[in-house]
Amino acid sequence: MNPDDRSIYRARYLERLAEFGHDPRSLGWSKGKQEERFKALTSRVDLTRARTVLDVGCGFGDMYPYLRQRGFRGRYLGVDFIDELLAVGRSAYPDAELRHADIDDFDPDERFDLVVASGIFNGVLEHEEQWARIERTLSRMYELADFACAADFMSAYVDYRREDTFHAEPERVFSLAKGLSRRVALDHQYLPFEFAIWLFPDDEVREGARFSPLALE
Repeated sequence: MNPDDRSIYRARYLERLAEFGHDPRSLGWSKGKQEERFKALTSRVDLTRARTVLDVGCGFGDMYPYLRQRGFRGRYLGVDFIDELLAVGRSAYPDAELRHADIDDFDPDERFDLVVASGIFNGVLEHEEQWARIERTLSRMYELADFACAADFMSAYVDYRREDTFHAEPERVFSLAKGLSRRVALDHQYLPFEFAIWLFPDDEVREGARFSPLALE
């Protein structure tokens, strides 16, 4: 992310953190929506068989207990560039691996079964073109994913927009995703004004013009 936008984001989250503490409202959403987003971003993978999950823009790392409650016993790595959020998360979830990093320059020298990003595209950027960032971030997430990567968005199909939120056209996100993989899923049914995109690296077309069944090895 552009350094100026990063500073604006950091100030915004620190203001909410001072008001709400360890609460989904510090990240800009309600507890109910957070769980629905987590469900949408993990629904296409068998969490009991997943070995590694990378959570991009993890905030407090609240996805970690969500995964654990649903049978995930592998390695969770959350990355974020706001140290104060990570500090709260480390205190709440001492078993989680939370690391200071921006996905733009994050180079872990490894790949992950599932790479997810929840809420990182919802804010308006002032110094960087938003679509360029979305394309760059999805590309990096895809590069790091062995089985799948998934991200959520505020939809352009809404009745009302706040000035400080970014609403993406699902068609445009789908087109970006199809430029990376032939195997893509778009989910616009779990919340009225949000959607998730899934990209699968295993997009080789096999005999009978079919993809192979999706399954973790």
